[in-house]
Amino acid sequence: MLEVHEIPVTPYIQNATLLVCTETLVAAACDVGEAAPVLERAKQLGCKIEVVLGTHGHLDHIAGTAEIMEETGAPFFFPKDDDFLRESLPQQAANYGWAPIQVPKVHRDLKGGDEVQVGELVLEVLHCPGHTPGHLCFYEKESGQLIAGDVLFAGSVGRTDFPRGSWEDLQDSIRNQLYPLPGDTVVHCGHGPATTIGREATTNPFVRA
Repeated sequence: MLEVHEIPVTPYIQNATLLVCTETLVAAACDVGEAAPVLERAKQLGCKIEVVLGTHGHLDHIAGTAEIMEETGAPFFFPKDDDFLRESLPQQAANYGWAPIQVPKVHRDLKGGDEVQVGELVLEVLHCPGHTPGHLCFYEKESGQLIAGDVLFAGSVGRTDFPRGSWEDLQDSIRNQLYPLPGDTVVHCGHGPATTIGREATTNPFVRA
């Protein structure tokens, strides 16, 4: 069984997540914008972080990745199409007045159609470009839960005015990758509260099914 624990981090209140297999207490840490709060929550839960995931390469989502990798020894899985953002982390940090950030090494390039094993769980990888060209979402079918990053929010959608963003691609990703999922799928968003696919498909003011 998958348990998703949201941990708001960074001044942008980005939802880092711990994806915990309850049978094994093995976890994936996703979108670690800040390492310390995620490590503390893992300690509280008694789980072991064995992989670090990134939905995309923006600063608030992966700034703490190198630190959590160093602390846990876990490998980092990331979309290759967002490498230009990962490699620009030091410049992103300087632009926003953050402390210097180490660029995390990628151990596995992820793409749509891949699967990631977390304990006894299998996460399906969905390629959902638009906010960034490589943006990924992670779907766990058995529990009906989706890690949506900055593609879909409760009553909103991701911005597309960043480098290589595309409004057309974002709409296509939401309509063709996310909205076909079961309506009761819980959507864990990169910012703000969780929602469901059914709610957004029928009420989202930006992209309807």
